[in-house]
Amino acid sequence: MVRKVTMKEMPGVGLIPVIDPRIDTITEKKILDKLRLDSKVRELGFEVVFSAEAVKTEDEAVNKVREMERAGVSSIIFFTTWFLRANVVVGASRSTGLPVMLWSIPDMDNTSLIGYGVAHGSLDETGISHETVCGPWDENARRKMTAWIKACHAKKKISGSRYGDIGGSCLSMLTGVSDPNQWRRKFGIGVESAEQWTLINKARLIKERDVSCYVKKWKEEFKSVDVSDDVLKKSAKLYLAGKKMFAENGWDFAGVKCQFELIDNYLAPCLPIALWNDEGYTVACETDMNAALTMYALNCLGAGPVMFSDIQYIDYEERWARFLNCGTAATFLAGGRKNVTLKDCPEVQGTYDEKKRKHLCKGGACTSFVLPPGDVTLARFGRIEGRYVLHLSKGESFEYHHDEKSLLGIGGSWPFAYVKIKESLDTFCVNLRAHHMCIAFGDWVPEMKILAKLWNVELL
Repeated sequence: MVRKVTMKEMPGVGLIPVIDPRIDTITEKKILDKLRLDSKVRELGFEVVFSAEAVKTEDEAVNKVREMERAGVSSIIFFTTWFLRANVVVGASRSTGLPVMLWSIPDMDNTSLIGYGVAHGSLDETGISHETVCGPWDENARRKMTAWIKACHAKKKISGSRYGDIGGSCLSMLTGVSDPNQWRRKFGIGVESAEQWTLINKARLIKERDVSCYVKKWKEEFKSVDVSDDVLKKSAKLYLAGKKMFAENGWDFAGVKCQFELIDNYLAPCLPIALWNDEGYTVACETDMNAALTMYALNCLGAGPVMFSDIQYIDYEERWARFLNCGTAATFLAGGRKNVTLKDCPEVQGTYDEKKRKHLCKGGACTSFVLPPGDVTLARFGRIEGRYVLHLSKGESFEYHHDEKSLLGIGGSWPFAYVKIKESLDTFCVNLRAHHMCIAFGDWVPEMKILAKLWNVELL
């Protein structure tokens, strides 16, 4: 009996060798024993539901695929073991809603490449989208297969997810809103809305005695804390209230508007958002739906917490850009709380009251640090006349003499990142989908490209 794969485990993939029905069982075993197909995929770090015997007919292949679907796999790989009947791969691929890959390792002692050629061409002839890995089992093949399996897993995990939109559209950011029905249709994501007053009221109901331990803990764990105990207590209440709200509604990821109901009347939610992301729960600020989608996709791929950021400055001569975040960046991105200072939210973030001649900002704890050096991925899903596209680029975060007095003094209050852009800056700027960009540690470009292809999203 095939053991069920759950989405909480490592990504699971179905692996089916296909062979010519003329090949006898002894010869088949000799070929498969040499190839060690399931071991190759398991060594990449995935759970494999493997058909130990090669399939030869369309009915066998369809039944095997359905068995693997019931086991919970996210994708199916057909290995062309020898010459084969093309209808076997085509029929089985058409019978499943899962992404499929065609895999071949050409060898002087088998006809894997011949089988690959007829299967690949037949899938194209019948209009069945598929991915391919054809060639020696080298680093390029392993990297491509790894990226594809992770992207398929992320696609399945995202489909059926629920996004909680707390507060609605923020500051007339047209690029931050999307059509909930389009999300349901294209990504399988359900969108639900709630008011920020609900979050505020839930926070106010939390007792002082339930948050004092967080104030003490944060003072011990962060590099330094330059905010009042009152701000820390309110941050803790908001943090707990949000976790309760997410759980009650069954949301998988969320966005919080902040400006202006929260920040003017209770507290800027910066520290709670940072901590939620630290814990693996994706939350975007300013209810930027497309940033939330990008962050969640990267998180589902395995990138961990993602830096939601504004692109604030570009040095065209030295080819780098400065990014900032208004205080919600996860401490994971700094290497932990010991590298993060908590600063008070700049009052300029709140509404300016002309009569009182003052800002209404109620403060809030912001995480403050500079992103450490390392390879990064810059990404953002966006829309052009309602059609989804993906802006994607490689980058490298680097050390830079950060001036905390820059940006009229705000440079000392928020998280910043200095990133060398590995593409033409003119192209980068033309392709920007918003003032918001998402930054993840590591190279996730191959995975994001495949995920975009699986969703039929154009890559800019």
